[in-house]
Amino acid sequence: MTIEDMRQAVKTDPETRHLEVSDNDLALVYQYLIRRNDHEGGYRPVLRTDPYVEIVYRPTKEKANELRKKRIRENLRFYDTEVYIQDASLDAFDVFNDERKKVRDLAQGFLDEYRKDKVAKGLYIFGKYATGKSYIMSAVAQALALRGITVLFVYMPDLVRSIKQGMNEGNLEERVNQLKQADVLMMDDIGGENMSTWFRDEVLVPVLQYRLSAQLPVFMTSNLDFVQLVEALTLTKDETGRAKAARLVQRIKDLMIYVRLSQAQYDQ
Repeated sequence: MTIEDMRQAVKTDPETRHLEVSDNDLALVYQYLIRRNDHEGGYRPVLRTDPYVEIVYRPTKEKANELRKKRIRENLRFYDTEVYIQDASLDAFDVFNDERKKVRDLAQGFLDEYRKDKVAKGLYIFGKYATGKSYIMSAVAQALALRGITVLFVYMPDLVRSIKQGMNEGNLEERVNQLKQADVLMMDDIGGENMSTWFRDEVLVPVLQYRLSAQLPVFMTSNLDFVQLVEALTLTKDETGRAKAARLVQRIKDLMIYVRLSQAQYDQ
């Protein structure tokens, strides 16, 4: 292959014919032309001409998706549970009323503003089944994980079981410290678990108090509004129990912005 043959190939190819290629760069551009359809290892060659001519390798769409999922797996952790969260994004969240726009905007605002050295309130998302509460939380979790932020995702009924198991196995403190120290803690379906007064007062309250003091964000979803949550957490149904439940809900208010999702997509 002569220099003239290479120049002819470059000048007649639709992708490169507009380029002014020096003799020094000609071989490189020609090399790109013969290798551009080679996607070995999931990476494709791309020709860059500014500020100088070079071949760079970028992941294919399939490879980029694989790398995305790998990064999410590395940073999104599930607390002793097999719960599955769907592949979610805020862009795909169906906004068909002001209520849903508000929660989407608040979630996006958190992502825009969150830094490890800056205080940021999470969200307490209340609503009935199938309104998109867990979807929004999953979308935020995955967006944070892609940025290298450690997110601990907790399904509350499984958490109660796991804490009991920790007592039996002698590693309760380690399990509680995971809840305290994660960059971002997400607790799905609070109020839906079979909670004891001990769990409320010796696990949940200290975890939330620690995260409030350390300025670490918490997200929660629930079928219960704050009034209903106080009632659900008043386990002994007396004034002392009600006061303890109210103090716990106050910590939730201090940590999170209350937002409601009342309409399921199939209700439209």
